[in-house]
Amino acid sequence: METRARYEQLFRQAAAALARNEPELDVQLADKARDNRRGVTLIFRPAPPVQQSINTFLTELRTLAPGQYFYQPAEFHVTVLSVIPGSVAWRQRVRQWPVYRAVLAEVIKRHPAFNVAFRGVTASPGAVLIQGFPQGDTLARIRDELRDGLHRAGVGMDLDARYKVTAAHVTAMRFQRSQPDCARLLAFLSANRERPFGETRVQTLPLIWGDWYASAERVRVLAEYGLRI
Repeated sequence: METRARYEQLFRQAAAALARNEPELDVQLADKARDNRRGVTLIFRPAPPVQQSINTFLTELRTLAPGQYFYQPAEFHVTVLSVIPGSVAWRQRVRQWPVYRAVLAEVIKRHPAFNVAFRGVTASPGAVLIQGFPQGDTLARIRDELRDGLHRAGVGMDLDARYKVTAAHVTAMRFQRSQPDCARLLAFLSANRERPFGETRVQTLPLIWGDWYASAERVRVLAEYGLRI
């Protein structure tokens, strides 16, 4: 219920912004190549059939939101934890990398694989999101144990710097310019609030280095941590 309530809260905020014709624009996207923010993130990716379903939805969305920033299927991901939050100062944490790796390996090996159902669309004032619903509490326990372990190891000072990750959404589109027809866009998003996208069995958690948007051309996989099967 907490996850659904969070998605409902986000959608109310987005609906209010769109009703005012005031989506929140990401000004960095205008010159993305010069954006030097980088970070290290523990993620998982939706299964290929889910990616295909999301991409079909985005094909429809593009007709109502031309010129916005759309993620590619290879970029779809759910953030488990921003281990080193994206910033221009990310290099300052690299010397402590063995500490991060040891905590991640120790925590993740204790947990089993889990399922996530992707169902429905929500939004924030600045983005369109695909709703993910973890089955059981494994994802929440992994996050909590990682936070605790990293703090105890002395490297958790930047965790949750932007916000505390609790949901399991996929960011699918970001606003980068004024939206010409917010009313039609809002109606479309509202009509897809319960759209099914499929389910994913999460068996591995990749650790990636990349830019703020996890752009396919910039992402590097640093490690992959297997969950108990």
